[in-house]
Amino acid sequence: MRVLSVKASCFAHATEEVERVKQALTGIFPFDVEVKHSEARGQFGNPIVILEAEITRQREIRTFLNRLIESLPEEELKRLAEEVEQRFEQGRFYIRLDKMQAYLGRLRLGQGLQVVLVITSYPYNEGEIKEELKKLFRR
Repeated sequence: MRVLSVKASCFAHATEEVERVKQALTGIFPFDVEVKHSEARGQFGNPIVILEAEITRQREIRTFLNRLIESLPEEELKRLAEEVEQRFEQGRFYIRLDKMQAYLGRLRLGQGLQVVLVITSYPYNEGEIKEELKKLFRR
């Protein structure tokens, strides 16, 4: 199994300060990342800023995964391991982190920040990838 990239994204709604939301997003990484901004409109015309960051360097990916595993409480790691089937789809593993907790410097499962691990293997074997993910989160 090889993680090709880690993509993280979140929305800054009109009621939120964009810089604080950006701080929450960048705070999940233990190093500096470039954040891309785009703008959208909500259902009622309210402005939404979409913030996205992506890492592709293997050293940074390993560092991020180690931080994630070291930071999440054991029961949340267990939950990720148990939910591999539901969270994995077409080479992508989805994790949602709590935006407010990330702003405060803590990684916790929740809502607000979406993290996507793009994973492959050669030859591609989804069953093996899922088993390796389960092992990763059962440390």
